Amino acid sequence: MVLNERHLWITLFVTLGARLILAALVPMTGDEVYFVEWGRHLDYGYYDHTPMVGWFLAAMLYFGDAPVWLRLPQILIVTFIGWAIYRLLRDRHPQAVMAAILFLIAPVNILGMLITTDTPLLLWSFLSALCFYRAQERDAPGWYLLAGLMLGLAFFSKFFAGLLGVAYVLYILFFVRRGWRPWRGIGLIILGTLPFIFLNLLWNYNNCWDNYLFNLINRTEGNHFSFKLTGKYLLTLIYLLSPAVVYYYIKEWRSVRQKIGSGVFIGLFMIPFALFFLLSFWVSIGLHWLLSFYPFVFIGMGMVFSATALRRTFYFMLPYTLVHVLALSVMLFIGPDLFRDNENTYKDLVYGFYSDEIVEGLKPYQKDYILATDSYTESAVLSYRTGVHVPVLGIGSHHARQDDIITDFRKLDGKNIVLISYSSKLEQHRAYFDSLEIHSLPIADTEFYYFLGKGFQYENYRREVIEPVLSRYYQIPDYLPVGRCNMLEWYKLD
Repeated sequence: MVLNERHLWITLFVTLGARLILAALVPMTGDEVYFVEWGRHLDYGYYDHTPMVGWFLAAMLYFGDAPVWLRLPQILIVTFIGWAIYRLLRDRHPQAVMAAILFLIAPVNILGMLITTDTPLLLWSFLSALCFYRAQERDAPGWYLLAGLMLGLAFFSKFFAGLLGVAYVLYILFFVRRGWRPWRGIGLIILGTLPFIFLNLLWNYNNCWDNYLFNLINRTEGNHFSFKLTGKYLLTLIYLLSPAVVYYYIKEWRSVRQKIGSGVFIGLFMIPFALFFLLSFWVSIGLHWLLSFYPFVFIGMGMVFSATALRRTFYFMLPYTLVHVLALSVMLFIGPDLFRDNENTYKDLVYGFYSDEIVEGLKPYQKDYILATDSYTESAVLSYRTGVHVPVLGIGSHHARQDDIITDFRKLDGKNIVLISYSSKLEQHRAYFDSLEIHSLPIADTEFYYFLGKGFQYENYRREVIEPVLSRYYQIPDYLPVGRCNMLEWYKLD
């Protein structure tokens, strides 16, 4: 089988169409609607991560909020990268078309239409790597600086971009030997990232060091050495790349090792994957952690794999992807009923598929009551449906605490609140209101529960909820200078 540029263009349009259809059919996920809230509250930083996806979504929300529209950046970025892989390899490697097609039909790219922090990270990381590749070809200072600027934008998308920077440094130190010039390149890359690092530090200085506390302290509690985590990482890697890709990389290892010095992109995925392997003994490595390095795998395949290896990989990848598409299609056709035996999963899916009915069921109270939930995900879903921020009552989780920045509970003192919940155990909130009525809301053969709370008692809530939150999530180390911290300014401890 010989594929040419015409086959690539067909694949580009078919896979683009498939992602557009899926994007229109799949309800917005909890993560996505959480980031939509970022877009509606534009800032240069957010509780969990740096702000780029919020900026992307703010631009998209200016024109509309339909799921397929908001997901368009992710859809188009994958298509662009597929085309760019071909253009990059075309002049030197005869397998350029096949490498690009394999990238485009990979399951994670066919199904990968969700807009998350990985969306801008994927774009800026890829562009940064292209600049780094040009810098290695031409040894031009401008390309190193541009690689740093793109890396800074990737850092402003997600902190994982720092691992790509580490890969640059290690690649230069171990595979580039041209005297002092590579060191100049490292310096220029760092120089390009500095404005974005400074802005992130400035935001944290004025926002309780939220990024630092969340990513390095709160979310890492309980981490411990485990071979099971490493096994999980290796299985995740095999699943993401596909068994065929892993098999041929192992089979072609001698060629891979010989070409890593001249094949920049091979180093740019092997170094991070190796670092993730070392980290996996203590930390659970999520599949999405690997995505920004994923395109480099296929560029490496185009450089190293034989025509036979690529053809056989294609014969495996196509049905591998179709199985995923079929599974998702069945899930969408059957809907939440497919998981009716699992109460929590079923409720999660009903909440996503029927959130408009939940909003409609609570509509009679919206004039006199402020809508709230006891979950960050549930609040984000209803915020997306109503177009109005829905606050969270209660301690909440260690992540997704952007509501801490948005909602000032002092301003809710004396207000009426209607809170929707999965749980019927809502009596715990009675102490925060003058009066409380609990009701059920049947939706799609399951029940949700809500209370009508009149006269929110802020002081009781501050004592029982906010003070423990401050003690648990806002313990800023003494060595960090603090400019402003809304949580400490609003809710000063006695």
